[in-house]
Amino acid sequence: MGDRVHPSRDDALVRSLSEVAGGPLGDHAGRHPWWTPLRVVLLLAAVALSLGMVAKAPCLDVAGEGGTGRYAALCWSDVSQAYVDRGHAELAWPFTDDAGVRDRYAPGWQPPVPAYVAWAAARVTHVLAGSPDLDERRAMSVADVAADDAVHREARIFTAVTAVWLAAAGLLAAGLLVGVRRRRPWDAAAFAAAPVLVLLWPITWDLLAAAAVAAVLWGWARGRPGVAGAALGVGAAVSPLVALLLVPLLAVGVRDRRSAQAWRVAAVAAVTWLVVDLPAYVSSPAAWEASWQGYLHGVDVGSVWLLVQQAGNVAPSRTTVVVVSGLLVAAWLLVVAVVGLRTRLSLAALGTLAVAGTLVVSPAAAPSYALVLLPLAALGVPRWRDLLVWQAGELAHFALLGWYLGGLLAPAGGGDARAYWWGMVARLLGLAWLVAAVLIRAGSADGSADDDVVEVGRGEADPDVDVLADGRHARA
Repeated sequence: MGDRVHPSRDDALVRSLSEVAGGPLGDHAGRHPWWTPLRVVLLLAAVALSLGMVAKAPCLDVAGEGGTGRYAALCWSDVSQAYVDRGHAELAWPFTDDAGVRDRYAPGWQPPVPAYVAWAAARVTHVLAGSPDLDERRAMSVADVAADDAVHREARIFTAVTAVWLAAAGLLAAGLLVGVRRRRPWDAAAFAAAPVLVLLWPITWDLLAAAAVAAVLWGWARGRPGVAGAALGVGAAVSPLVALLLVPLLAVGVRDRRSAQAWRVAAVAAVTWLVVDLPAYVSSPAAWEASWQGYLHGVDVGSVWLLVQQAGNVAPSRTTVVVVSGLLVAAWLLVVAVVGLRTRLSLAALGTLAVAGTLVVSPAAAPSYALVLLPLAALGVPRWRDLLVWQAGELAHFALLGWYLGGLLAPAGGGDARAYWWGMVARLLGLAWLVAAVLIRAGSADGSADDDVVEVGRGEADPDVDVLADGRHARA
């Protein structure tokens, strides 16, 4: 077994569940010659992703119709809807000022990287579908395009192509997480077998952000700031939530006397973000700017602001919401930086604090944002109990949101729309639980061996996150 940490012996919940399969790993157990942690984790991730696609399959036939039944069935997906709603059925470039396109489809719906991926998937779809006549399609009304049976078939192909690419991103994330910590490769199983991965991954393109987060953690752990910086820049062009990692990364760099590497990560990230965004900005500055409005357009489902608005019967203006939430996020990131400087928490744990705390106060709170947080929490929160409590809140919100949007909670549907408030409360409490779990472990760090605290003195290499340590151990 060496010095590798095994969940069935280290985690009380996993230990109790392992009784079904014969109990915790024994003292004299050896390593299987083929079933390495990497292969097991990849298999778990493949199963989870497959189950997620099966869960969304019943909704693929309603692509483009705009009905609410898919919400009530809890199998909606923005991916399938985007094929018609965002002009992919006509191969419209997402960032264009062409009046003919803009009269039919509104600009700006996703940040650049998801938009690029969707546009590329649309081109593959058209090839697989036999290259439909786009001139004829552009002469039709958008409503007629959405009702066309051939377009429905193409939407299913588009969803399948996108799902394959997103699944590859999910597998990449799982594989990278295995390699972040030499002693704790099994922590990646918390990502691969996560309930939120099963239910939320095909909804949007946020698995791209999850893969970028995993690459940041891997690059930093392996002493490759160029890789970490490039991943951070690409991830920030997928979701602004990924950019939040810059604060804990700089704090860890200063604390561990790796400031030069941390600033190199920041520089590479900035250049990468600019390069990735450049095609969108050059094509249409207005459409590029609009592509970020999803995070700044005001109160959205799942947010504490919507809960205050509905339960408190108040209606803050969009400006008030954006400014106040922005100030709260800035204040929280300052707290995260101080915690990072004063404790031995890992980058993953500090990233968990940064993203989870931001999601508590952010006006944008789509269910799929949990996938951006998942790789951080899987490594930063070592107790599966805490991870499952958080995910229970996310799944309760997901279910109540679907029934709310599907009309099942409306009085006309025999329900009470106020029941959705409990979904928002569950989500917020789950995030708060995650934050508390990290802070409690930070406060209990006393220099002894701790699963989430660097086990070495200030300025020394951490064998869990320093690839150079592997070589030193090998020569010892």
